[in-house]
Amino acid sequence: MKNIIFVAALLMSLTVRAQVNPREGFIITNQKDTVYGMIDYRTNDKNSQQCTFKADNASEYVTYAPGQIAGYRFKDSGKYYVSRDFGEDGVFFAEFLVNGMMNLYRREVGYRKIYYLENENGEVVRYENFDEHLDYDEREAKVRAQGLVSQVYKSQRAVDDVKFNKMSDKQMIKMVKDYHEDVCTSGDDCIQYEYDARKEGRISVRPTVYVGGGYAACYDKDVWSKYYKGGGFFTIGAGIDLDRSRYGTGMMFQLSCLYSRYTDKDNGNHFSSLSFNLGPMFRFGAENSVRFTARAGLAFDGFTSSITDGYSDLEKDFHTTTSFLGIYGGCGIELPIGKHAVNFNIEYRSLSWTEVGIFQGTIGFRI
Repeated sequence: MKNIIFVAALLMSLTVRAQVNPREGFIITNQKDTVYGMIDYRTNDKNSQQCTFKADNASEYVTYAPGQIAGYRFKDSGKYYVSRDFGEDGVFFAEFLVNGMMNLYRREVGYRKIYYLENENGEVVRYENFDEHLDYDEREAKVRAQGLVSQVYKSQRAVDDVKFNKMSDKQMIKMVKDYHEDVCTSGDDCIQYEYDARKEGRISVRPTVYVGGGYAACYDKDVWSKYYKGGGFFTIGAGIDLDRSRYGTGMMFQLSCLYSRYTDKDNGNHFSSLSFNLGPMFRFGAENSVRFTARAGLAFDGFTSSITDGYSDLEKDFHTTTSFLGIYGGCGIELPIGKHAVNFNIEYRSLSWTEVGIFQGTIGFRI
């Protein structure tokens, strides 16, 4: 029970500490100055409410509300937010999708996705997709679609792009770009800021290989300590890291499998184990720099053994198999190497809560 409480407390403390998920970007001040630094990368809903920013060479993050800055943009994803006041919806950071003869903005509030179309005269039409978790109203859907038609009526292609049930990001962008091509007489291209939403939403799967060693000790005086007093071991293994850090404040989930070989020099007994870890890893620091890591989660170990029963009269050899369920916790350092990373990890595993304790260190290479 104490170990369960310890892991729960560790996870809570890590979550509290990993409150900033930094990405390179810049803010645009109300005086139109551009300031580069790191921006807290969150969901679309959270991004519309605030911008948490740390300028280059600054030591602290500053949180800006809509209206306090003109906008901000992320470097990697290209997501671009501008401070806008759209009447009854108030002032917020609207995601700027397309800039042209018809500007297109988007905001997400929970499950709701709202678009704002601003024509060359500054007139704005608001279009909200139906919440997929609520009942669909066909009559209301047609009314909303008619609002789009009234805004893009100058372009027949854009009118034909309007769907009378639900408009996706891709369909909205195509409609606005078709409008621009048909209406613009200067020959200027419209600018699309919208990122690749499908790529953004994917979970990155990163294979990792490990090599290392450690020390194991047995606390069960009645059973295991009869055959294994404790000692060092060598380990190799592999795993996968599942990374969707935008939604996890610098967090990734890890699944690893390690093979270890133990030998008790006192009695010649041999043990082999196959160990599985499953849990989150938190990374502290900016991307492309040295980062400190902390991890915790569930552990499962399966042991096979070749034992000389020196406690019986016949001293015969026998084989046995057993398994343990437990928890693990550890910390380390991550060093970036291009698109890859080297991890130096220290970990403690407590199996079946009291019987076996394992302290190990590994070096991992994330491919």
